Amino acid sequence: MIIVCPECASRYKIDPSGTNKKVVRIKCPGCAHRFDVDLLSEPGDIEAGMPVPAPDQPSILVVDDARFFREMIKDILGDLPVRIMTAADAEEAWRLLQAQPPRLLLLDLNIPGRSGYDLLRDIQQAADLAEMKILVMSGVQRGDEVSARVSRLGADGFLSKSFTPKELQDRVRSILAF
Repeated sequence: MIIVCPECASRYKIDPSGTNKKVVRIKCPGCAHRFDVDLLSEPGDIEAGMPVPAPDQPSILVVDDARFFREMIKDILGDLPVRIMTAADAEEAWRLLQAQPPRLLLLDLNIPGRSGYDLLRDIQQAADLAEMKILVMSGVQRGDEVSARVSRLGADGFLSKSFTPKELQDRVRSILAF
């Protein structure tokens, strides 16, 4: 049976034969979102009620340690024809990048553990992520020097976290060309 996480739109194959339950609670390995799956769906069907993203709809991965900020960005970009995934740190982001590379990465530089700069370096060395667009954000680091540094590391732009909702939407539209 194929299921789709309603939070990050990752697809997974599960084998429901090991249980006699009608509904099971699943924790998405990609984003840790928990959701219910009706095991009585026809084998091979995508779970009823799960939003299935359009294949041509670009995905965005938002990486920020502040849950409030991740949710705010999801709200701001909610009217755009995109799928949004989130990660709280570089390790979680890297797992999602390997499993389902997005078209656009919105990356905070100041995240715990490995920094946004570290993640940029890893991405720069990964040939399979070369087509991905990257918009770096920071509430602490600003200015031309930071913009030039992240550009050298492969970012397509820099945005101070003091942005307006329209400014973020416009930048995302411009980067994704719609």
